[in-house]
Amino acid sequence: MALDLLNKTRWLSLASVIALAVGSATAGTGCTAEAAPDAESADGDEGVATDDITQVDHTKVKRQSIGNCWLYATSSWLEALHKGATGEEANTSESWHTYWHWFEQLANGRARDEISTGGSYGTAADLVTRYGIMMEGDFISSEAEAEMSGRQSSALNAVNASLKDGPLKDAVASRDRKAIRAELDKAWGLTPETIANIDRVFGAGVTRTLDKSSYARGRATGAKIIEARKFAARVKDPQTGQFVQGTLADALGKSNGWWGPREGKFAWNEVNYPYDARGRREFWKRVQRALHDQQPVITSWKVDFNALTQGAHFSLEELQRRGPGRQGGHMTVMHDYEADVPGIGLLKAGENATPEQMNAALDDATKISFIRVKNSWGSIRPDRWSEAAIAGYHDLDMAYLNGPIKECPEGVTDAARCSSEVTPLWDVVLPAGY
Repeated sequence: MALDLLNKTRWLSLASVIALAVGSATAGTGCTAEAAPDAESADGDEGVATDDITQVDHTKVKRQSIGNCWLYATSSWLEALHKGATGEEANTSESWHTYWHWFEQLANGRARDEISTGGSYGTAADLVTRYGIMMEGDFISSEAEAEMSGRQSSALNAVNASLKDGPLKDAVASRDRKAIRAELDKAWGLTPETIANIDRVFGAGVTRTLDKSSYARGRATGAKIIEARKFAARVKDPQTGQFVQGTLADALGKSNGWWGPREGKFAWNEVNYPYDARGRREFWKRVQRALHDQQPVITSWKVDFNALTQGAHFSLEELQRRGPGRQGGHMTVMHDYEADVPGIGLLKAGENATPEQMNAALDDATKISFIRVKNSWGSIRPDRWSEAAIAGYHDLDMAYLNGPIKECPEGVTDAARCSSEVTPLWDVVLPAGY
């Protein structure tokens, strides 16, 4: 998700997560957690993708406990690229990248009273490049098979408490990177072995990163840290149109500064949703081509929970019936779509389509009904939706994505006080050549 503070309020922050999760009137906008975590609803069956039009082969559904949907979306994306290359279902650690996101905020003086859990696709890509990947069980072994990480929530509380009136307050003020690391290690409850591995690769004060230090790269494997250049990924050559065995580093490309596109032959990049109808149809044809090639397209959009139906749809009709509800930004990964295709009829999500049908679906007159996305709100949730086509997946109706919908100030649900309107769909992340 592109961070555009001038034109779009998209920074995915903790404050909005709390407001959306428990209804508090907290300042800020950001990454949407479907509901506050609780012991009774944290467990459940894990959703697994079935045959569909596009056949994106996703890994299991997880459930975020804090406002870091952007890291869950990025993890889902890279796991799907890896599964496409190897057939293996990797369970990478969102907690690992959350740890480093917090470290960089603290070490660079960007956190004062509390940590921000918000971020963007570009931020996530750079974190993976600098610090690599760890499997969930290698970073926090007790959460190896958990759908939701309780450790993330407890660590956040501990870090914020330390920032407010504890050791982190002085450590951040003095930019003491070793002390910051020590407090983070304590907050996360890391084992001595894990701490030693981090020290060995990056240094106690994080004086090395994988993108700049051969010393760090040489010790990463022994510390169970996987470099992006050693993580297999299915990538398509934009010149030949052929899929090749590449690496995650190929798909990530190289950062080209705060606003510039990522560089590299295979690099994925953000594409903003156009305003005009013709531009939007061309946008969707690009997305369709990627999905037809089983590419896991990341999408960023604005949630209004009053649009959510029991059938796991985000429906404009439902939103208009109920009026505005709790809102916030969110990142998910596309999986499938349903469309009315000229000369073909309805191509249903969840059913196989032939190459001829998928080619016909690129017609200018095709009408997409909805996009199905893999979400990070957990799999089985009868308290919020009861009839999802696939557990943990949601259908974003095209009418909802196009909007416009009322945009309300934080904590406000009175339509009379919601004076502005927005288009819920913000952008997608597409591979090179699409």
